[in-house]
Amino acid sequence: MWAVKRLELKRVGVCSRCGRGRAELESADGDRLEVPLDAHRARELSGQGDEIRSLSTFVLGQVSAGGAEAGEVVLDVGPSGLRALFSLLRDGDTEVLACTAQEGIELAVRGTLSIYATDEALAGDADEPATPSSRNTVH
Repeated sequence: MWAVKRLELKRVGVCSRCGRGRAELESADGDRLEVPLDAHRARELSGQGDEIRSLSTFVLGQVSAGGAEAGEVVLDVGPSGLRALFSLLRDGDTEVLACTAQEGIELAVRGTLSIYATDEALAGDADEPATPSSRNTVH
């Protein structure tokens, strides 16, 4: 397993020009991590969303309806940079699902789940993909 630190969401900032934002997280000992958010998610998490139910709310409802319990979110560095690992608990077993860091933040906020970060994520090792390759460029 990894060395992790518990983080608290301190603030969701939203740019007044473009609408994009950042989730600002901090550990008890002052380590900080910022997660970029797309415009829609930044508005939603800052309380400026509309009345339509979000995908994360739906997913959390389905998890519960399926007899599982949402566990926690761990921010980690994967092959493509910063990602989130979302844990589900069912019948004493844990299943871990990977998603984007911003999806993980949204799941944690909507599900009131604990957020953790690995030392690698806190060190900023996620700024670039771990193995960049021009062959994998879509644009």
